[in-house]
Amino acid sequence: MSQPLECTFDKNYLSKATILYIEADDNIRENASSIFAGFFKKVLVCQNIDEAQKVFANNKVEIDIVLLDVDMPDLGGIKILSKIRELDWNLPILITTSFSEINLLLKAIKFNLTNYIAKPMQLNTTLKIMSDTIKKIEDEKELAIKNNELRQFMSILDSNNIICELDLNFKIESANDLFLINSGFGLDEIIGKDFNDKVIFHHSDISDFEIKELLTKGKTWVGLCKKMTKDGEFYNTYSTILPIFHNNGKVKKYIEFSTLTTRYEKEILSLKKHIMSLKSENFKTNSELRKEKEHYASLSAKLQKQVDDSVNSAQGIVFELYEAKKRNNKLLEKLKIQEQRFDEFQASVLCG
Repeated sequence: MSQPLECTFDKNYLSKATILYIEADDNIRENASSIFAGFFKKVLVCQNIDEAQKVFANNKVEIDIVLLDVDMPDLGGIKILSKIRELDWNLPILITTSFSEINLLLKAIKFNLTNYIAKPMQLNTTLKIMSDTIKKIEDEKELAIKNNELRQFMSILDSNNIICELDLNFKIESANDLFLINSGFGLDEIIGKDFNDKVIFHHSDISDFEIKELLTKGKTWVGLCKKMTKDGEFYNTYSTILPIFHNNGKVKKYIEFSTLTTRYEKEILSLKKHIMSLKSENFKTNSELRKEKEHYASLSAKLQKQVDDSVNSAQGIVFELYEAKKRNNKLLEKLKIQEQRFDEFQASVLCG
């Protein structure tokens, strides 16, 4: 029991798990539990049915796996199995057995055993079996989470997209409510319709044949489509058609996800008209503003000319007044000289 172990299992799974170990033999229980303690997050150890029943009842929420010696006296191992399964049918339970009584093993198997380990128990093998068991449970939980996320994702897609499924011959197998509402067809009317039937009438840059060839190669096609309703009217979609594969990599079927674009195209056209109207009004306003600007520029030029003319005229007048003043000053000087001369003449006459 105490031989060194060559690790052939993933210790990470064990390190996150709690084990309930039930073993009647004292030596086996002590040796094995001491080794389990080095690998498991928590080890709960019991030696009889009463102890095991109490420990399980108090810790059932955190117990991840049970290792049980089924060869206990008075069918004690079977009784413990029965009690545990009354509370939890799916909890992984491994049994150790010597196969001395086949009937005992057959009784144990009825309680949904996960696996069995032959006595004497090889700890390395036992730890590997438990590690693989816990890993499988973790993988199943992860898969369940992903499946739930996938269902939610598909539910969102189904509520917001026009969806139809095509078989390998590109015949319609099924369609969701949005497809039926927009097309006006009943489900029984479109089952078996071909990919290039007017129910799925593609207007794109490439032909239906090229789209089929692309899809059969495992590739995805994305583009604009034009589909016809039961009443003969057209509606437009933006579509993605992709292959769905089997686990072996072969194409299983094709699915088309479409978003209705007819309404948006009308809204875009209306928006374009509104923009053109705004541009037209803006051009008209700009033209009027340009005319007003030209008018005010012309008026400003005229006023500036008048100001310039007035300034030039005023400057001319000032210059003329200056020249006149100069001439007047000269005349006054001449007059003063003449008066002086006259006074001198008059004085000379009187004296003579």
